[in-house]
Amino acid sequence: MNRSARLGLLIISAALLFMVALFAIGNRTFLFSDTIEVKSRFTQVAGLQEGAPVQFQGINVGRVQRVQLPASPGEQIVVTMSIATRAGHLIRKNTAAQIKSDGLVGEQIIVLENPQEIDEPAEADDFLPGEDPFDLFEITDRAMASVQTFEQAAIAFETIMIDVQRGEGTLGRIVYDSTLYVELVSTTNETRRILNGLANSAEANAQILVDLASEATSGIQGILAKADSGDGTLARFLNDPAVFEALLATTDSLQVIASDLRSVSQSTENAAFWGELGAFRMAELMEAAKHNWLFRRYFEERGSIEAAPFEVREQAISESFRQISDRERELLLWEERLQLLQDDLAQRADSLGIIPPGSEDQ
Repeated sequence: MNRSARLGLLIISAALLFMVALFAIGNRTFLFSDTIEVKSRFTQVAGLQEGAPVQFQGINVGRVQRVQLPASPGEQIVVTMSIATRAGHLIRKNTAAQIKSDGLVGEQIIVLENPQEIDEPAEADDFLPGEDPFDLFEITDRAMASVQTFEQAAIAFETIMIDVQRGEGTLGRIVYDSTLYVELVSTTNETRRILNGLANSAEANAQILVDLASEATSGIQGILAKADSGDGTLARFLNDPAVFEALLATTDSLQVIASDLRSVSQSTENAAFWGELGAFRMAELMEAAKHNWLFRRYFEERGSIEAAPFEVREQAISESFRQISDRERELLLWEERLQLLQDDLAQRADSLGIIPPGSEDQ
C-alpha cells in the first residue's frame, strides 16, 4: 500500500471516529454534567430505551441510564435515571415517574411529577414511585368485550321478537291474541251503559224537581191572591197562629228536601264527571293503541283504525252535564224565592203582632 492510500484510509478512519464521538456526545446531553442516579420500578415500559429523556415540567433534567430486565418472571423492571445535580432539589422521595409518549407517535420518555404533599429530597439510588404507561391494548380488549356483550344482547332480543311473532309469552299474546281487544270493547260498552243510566237518572230527578217547583209556585201564587183578597189560608194565617206554625213547618220541610236534592244532584254530577273522565282516558288509550307500531296492524286488519266513537260519547256526556247544571241553577233560584217568601211572611206576622213559633225561647 502506497503512502497516498494509507493517508486516505487514515483520514476516513478519523472522520468516522469523529462522527461516532459526535453522535455519542449529542445523545448524552448530560455526559459531562454532575448527576445523581435514581431508580423506579415498572410492570412494563412500553418500549422505553436507554438514553431516553427525563423531563420535569417539560424541561429535560436527565436521561435514562439503564433498563434492567427482571431477575425472574413476575418481578418488575428497574429503570435507572441520571438526573442533573442542578435539578436534584426538585426531585423528592415521593416524586412520581411516569412513562409517556413524546407526542402522538414519538418515543417513550419519563416525566417526573411532584404530588401536592412534598417529601424530602431524593438521594442517590433512591427508588421513586413508578406509574405504568397507558396500555392501548387493554382498552381495545375492553372494547371488544363490550361489543361481544352487545352482540349477545342483540341475539337475545332477536329471540324474544321471534317468540313474540309466534304468539308465545305475555307480549306475544297481547299482540296477536284478540282476547284483549274483546275485553277492552266490552269494558267500553259497559262504561257507556253506566254513563247513560246515570244521565237518564239525573234527567229524571231534575224533571221531578222542576215539576215540584212549578206546583209550589202555583200554590204560592194562589195563596198570595187569596191573601190580597182577604180570603183563604193566608188571611186566616194572619189572624190564626196555628196556621202560621203549620206553614213554617212546611217551609222547613221544603228546605230539607231542597238540600237533599242538591246533595243528590252534586253526587250525580261527580259521578258523571268521573265517568266522563274514565271514558275519555279509555278512549285515549284505545286511540294510542291504534297508532302504536305493535298494535296498528291488528286494528287495520279489524277495520277499526279510523273509528273514534269516544268523541260522540264525550259530546253527549258534556251536554248532559250542561243540562244538569242548568237544572241545579233553577233549583237554587226557587230556593231563593222560597226564602224571600218566608221572610215576607215573617215580616207580615211581625206587623200583625204574631210571634212565630220557636222565637219565644230566644
